[in-house]
Amino acid sequence: MIIMAVAITRFYPQLKRISKMQYESVYDDVNLMESIANCNMFLYKEVLDNNSNENLSLTDAFIKSYDEKSLPKGSESDSGSIESTNISNILYNRYSEGKDNLNSNFKNLDYVVLDKDHNVLLSNNKSELKDVVLNSEDKIQQLKDVYGFFVAVNYNESGKVQIINCAGIEEFSARETFGNNIDTIIGNNLTRRYNLKFNNIKDTTIIYGIPKELKYKDSIADIVNRRINGGINQDRIVVYGFIVGCIILMAALVVPYKKSKQIAGNSKFFNVPFEINCILYGLATIIFVSMGFTLVMGTLTGEAETVIVNVLNISSNVNYIVYAINVALWTMIIYFILNGVTLLKHIFKYGFRSYMKENLLILRTWKFVVRKSDKLYYYIIHIDLSDKTNKDLIKIIAINFVILSLISIIWVFGIIAAFVYSVILFVIAKKYYDDIKDKFRKLLAETNKIANGNLEGEITEDLGIFNPFKDELKEIQSGFKKSVDEEIKSQKMKTELISNVSHDLKTPLTSIITYVDLLKKDDITEEERKSYIDTLDKKSQRLKFLIEDLFEVSKANSGNVKVNLVKVDIVELIKQSEFELEDKFNKSKLTVKNNFPEDKIILDLDSQKTFRVFENLFNNVSKYAMENSRVYVDIVEEENEVTILIKNISADEMNFNSNEIIERFTRGDKSRNTEGSGLGLAIVKSFVELQNGKFNIDIDGDLFKAVIKFNK
Repeated sequence: MIIMAVAITRFYPQLKRISKMQYESVYDDVNLMESIANCNMFLYKEVLDNNSNENLSLTDAFIKSYDEKSLPKGSESDSGSIESTNISNILYNRYSEGKDNLNSNFKNLDYVVLDKDHNVLLSNNKSELKDVVLNSEDKIQQLKDVYGFFVAVNYNESGKVQIINCAGIEEFSARETFGNNIDTIIGNNLTRRYNLKFNNIKDTTIIYGIPKELKYKDSIADIVNRRINGGINQDRIVVYGFIVGCIILMAALVVPYKKSKQIAGNSKFFNVPFEINCILYGLATIIFVSMGFTLVMGTLTGEAETVIVNVLNISSNVNYIVYAINVALWTMIIYFILNGVTLLKHIFKYGFRSYMKENLLILRTWKFVVRKSDKLYYYIIHIDLSDKTNKDLIKIIAINFVILSLISIIWVFGIIAAFVYSVILFVIAKKYYDDIKDKFRKLLAETNKIANGNLEGEITEDLGIFNPFKDELKEIQSGFKKSVDEEIKSQKMKTELISNVSHDLKTPLTSIITYVDLLKKDDITEEERKSYIDTLDKKSQRLKFLIEDLFEVSKANSGNVKVNLVKVDIVELIKQSEFELEDKFNKSKLTVKNNFPEDKIILDLDSQKTFRVFENLFNNVSKYAMENSRVYVDIVEEENEVTILIKNISADEMNFNSNEIIERFTRGDKSRNTEGSGLGLAIVKSFVELQNGKFNIDIDGDLFKAVIKFNK
């Protein structure tokens, strides 16, 4: 489609040549020539100002004499003046028009003003345009090579006008346009009324020229370009569009149905109702024909480029933008024709009768009405008359129907009956409305109680249609109570956390301060000094470990921990952890019993953090397990996960639950006499969960069991 659109657009130059209407001269435009001729007054006024070294008024410059008696009178002291007449306005309008044209509208217009000896008085160019007055054929030819239009207008000593030379315009047209002087231009019935005598242009030659290469975008360029490009035969454009449309149509007919159906969007129109398709294709045809004709004409005449420049405010690559727009439009037109042909092929392929049966909107609407009527009939005949609500509704409707029927047959008295019936109906409806309003008020009051924090209230009354809302309100109330309990528990845990942190940080810090004070004394022995230093070292290490553990837990909970997963043999890692803590097990007189698989178990874990997990667990065992007892370490390999169980008998009674002991700064020794930060199990839980594992504590009497599960 795009290739065909490009080919159509590439034919534009030939189309322009075929459709072009030829003019004898692109400059022979009546309005343009008259506007140029009107510049004579402005230029001659400039010459007069230069000669007199002052800025003459228009009346002083161009009016020689007038009859003062005929001028309109003002006040008694004002005898009237020529400036108060319409002559002054006419002069000003002619002068202003010439001034505006030369200063802004006609930037492409070159001019030269010569005196009777052919000396240059005024000029806006450096070319030899003044050579027009010479009778040299070579000079004239050189000027014709540069200028598409020029005219030399000579005013002799009596003001008579003569066209010395011209090009780009017929001589008779030049005489008709430029052959007038001030008296004939301004002259009218006012001239006779005031007996005006004009200062005509004399002893002056004014030469105008329009270069072939226009440098500026002005009124001259618009007129010239319009006459160069605008002479397009519209009938030929219509014929071209018709021929191109027929070619596209034939090409679309040649394309196989299966292939054209696969083009994006074509098959979507198959299920659109036939009437809507007709409207869409009709509107699209009108739009594309109008847009296509306008765009082709605008492209051939250059008006499209002008619009782009004005709208987008750009000056470069405008022709490429116009070309792209043409290609895009022709692509859409080709797609539209191909789409329409594909739809016609589909209709005849599918069967005209079958297609109309399924896609006629009228038929679809009729089927919809019939289908809904059947559903309504089915609904009516299957109404459950045993349902009390249905019975009541049917009774109400039946009674209402009977009453309305009776009212309608008693003529005038029916109005009174209808009024009485309406009053009764209002009273019944008002009573029912008040009942619903009262039940809703109760429901709203209970809702407000919950909003104000009262979660103990309960609605025991029957709320009728609002009973489902009452049940939902109970669920909300229960959920709020649960959330409040959780929040209270959380606040309590925060308070305990602050207290425990303060205690665990203060204890070693107090010892450090005390022993530092003892070391300051001069009367202590060397042995005491060494003992104090040793104690300081232990307390400092404990404080260091506490802070490091706190830092690890903080990072883990914030998610600011980088996990480096590698292949780890979990069996070997646990054995290594046990070996590292063998001294502590021996000191606590504990015997470790391992139940490990014979084969290796390779998991994707962070080796350092996993080692820290088991180090913390075994440290916990060595501190709190009963002396002379056994510690069981089991590894159970399943299909999708590996479970590690560490079991020991507690030396003290475990008067806490499994969730509490995992919290930060919670220790099995509630008196906090044993060393430790209370962060060990919290670190274990965080590190295990960071590796997508699970960690739980089970307590059964004095049996303490840690359970870790890792995914394989």
